[in-house]
Amino acid sequence: MGSEEAGAAVERALLRCAGPGAADQIALAQVRLAWLEVIEAAGLAGGTFRSHVRRVRGGLAAVEASEPILAQELSLRADALVWAVNERMRGRPGATIRLVGMTVSVGRFGS
Repeated sequence: MGSEEAGAAVERALLRCAGPGAADQIALAQVRLAWLEVIEAAGLAGGTFRSHVRRVRGGLAAVEASEPILAQELSLRADALVWAVNERMRGRPGATIRLVGMTVSVGRFGS
C-alpha cells in the first residue's frame, strides 16, 4: 500500500469512527507537527522565539510568530519552510494537506 492509499484509508476510518471533521483535524495536526520539527531543525525556536500554524486554507498556512524579528525571518524563509514542511509530511498517514505558501503575523503568546 502506497502512502496516498494509506492516507486515504486513515481518512475513511476516521470518517466512520470519529465523524466528518476528524480527518481534517488529523491533517492539520500533521501540518502543525511538521512545522514544529522544521522550525526546531532550522534553529528558529527557543527562548522567546515561538511560532505555530493557526490554520490552513487552500494550502496557505497562517503562521503566528511571537516576535516581529521572527516573523520577518519566517517571511524571508517562507519558500524553504513550506518545502521542508511538505517533505516532513510526505508518507505520513493522515497528512493530506499540501502547503503552497504561508502568511506570517505577530501574535500575543501566553495572553
